[in-house]
Amino acid sequence: MNIRKVRAKLATAVGIIAIFLGAGLYPTMGEPTAAVAANTGPMSLPPVDVVTEWNQQAVALTVPSGQSPIPQARTMAIVHAAVNDAVNGITRAFATYLSPGTAPADASPEAAAIAAAHQALRSLFTSPTQTASLDAMFLASLAAHGLSTDDPGIPYGRSAANAVLDARANDGAAQAQYPYDAPGVGNPGVWERLNNAPALLPGWGSVTPWVLRSGSQFRPDAPLALNSEQYARDYNEIKEIGSLNSTTRTAEQSQIALFWRASPAAIWSPVIRQVVTARSLDLSSTARAYALVYLAMTDAGFACWDAKYVYNFWRPQAAIRRGDEDGNDATAQDATWAPFLATPPHPEYPSGHSTLSSATAEILEMLFGDNTGVPLVVTISGITSEWDTFSEGVDEVIDARVYSGIHFRTSDEVGARQGRQVAQFVSTHALQPCVGKGKRCP
Repeated sequence: MNIRKVRAKLATAVGIIAIFLGAGLYPTMGEPTAAVAANTGPMSLPPVDVVTEWNQQAVALTVPSGQSPIPQARTMAIVHAAVNDAVNGITRAFATYLSPGTAPADASPEAAAIAAAHQALRSLFTSPTQTASLDAMFLASLAAHGLSTDDPGIPYGRSAANAVLDARANDGAAQAQYPYDAPGVGNPGVWERLNNAPALLPGWGSVTPWVLRSGSQFRPDAPLALNSEQYARDYNEIKEIGSLNSTTRTAEQSQIALFWRASPAAIWSPVIRQVVTARSLDLSSTARAYALVYLAMTDAGFACWDAKYVYNFWRPQAAIRRGDEDGNDATAQDATWAPFLATPPHPEYPSGHSTLSSATAEILEMLFGDNTGVPLVVTISGITSEWDTFSEGVDEVIDARVYSGIHFRTSDEVGARQGRQVAQFVSTHALQPCVGKGKRCP
């Protein structure tokens, strides 16, 4: 097993103690606004483009907001679809997601991007403190880029944002949380709620996707049969290395598990900022790159959640505690087994983080190549992970969920494959170049 490069800035014991002293089921590892915005490793520089600038603001609002990781991706997609449409509606370099109409003469794409991001975020984060902060940033951003409040790009950007907000207002996201128990609960292999915690977003797989035809478009095959050899291998691997009191999980592996407790939006947003900064993309390409990442990340969430609540496969905690019921002679029961990290409140198969991370990495690889030539460095609450390629990040999250004790390895690998499928579809069906091979945007 190839352990990726992880530098622990906090002692392992400190990180472990933090878990059991009140960390929630979906923590962001206490990542403050400054950490999300600034801890991007040696390439961290003041943003030079308005899209990156407002991406930092969007992440800083979204990650600590209390949203679980799956809705976080949707929020980021709304912001960046709006920004893409505002910019590329003017420049016509790439297709827009929706049609924002003809841009007014002399509209600045930078002003349009600022206005679109501001309008989207102001509609999504509505407390007086948040709106006041966003309004102040709007004016400061215009001033920093030498733009006037009378720029015709501002109403155009607001219109682009409103179109995206209107399109997502009835996508089903608001109805995705409801009481749920899996059919056949109590039978071996069937997911059951722990400690009476509600199932997380059982209807998320039915939310209208951004680009996919439906959440079921790339539904994987059923999970492993309980009496199979592969299931026994997965079971015994996680039983040993993923347990709370594992004697084989190394300190480095524990740090990997802790790092990947953060959401995909928290981990991958600094990565794309580093790459965009290193490549010095123009504004149109920058807006498109961010939008493609979050469109794919969000649609991967819909696809993953569709499969989760179709198959309703049990989590390792229940599986190992009831190992005498699975009909597999190679799986020994441990009635007191507990995972290293808390079991999340939704079915096991496939792995959500692996699916969303793989979709993100695949988009980035298609845009920039797997090896960008620069180290990709992300710090989350004092733990730094460094990769040379996007695919290394995917390999690491696959391992991390096993070390955490919350996902069987096959579930991680299937999720990674599903994420790649989603990203490839999104990349070929959204935000295409306007010129080349006979294509021209209307």
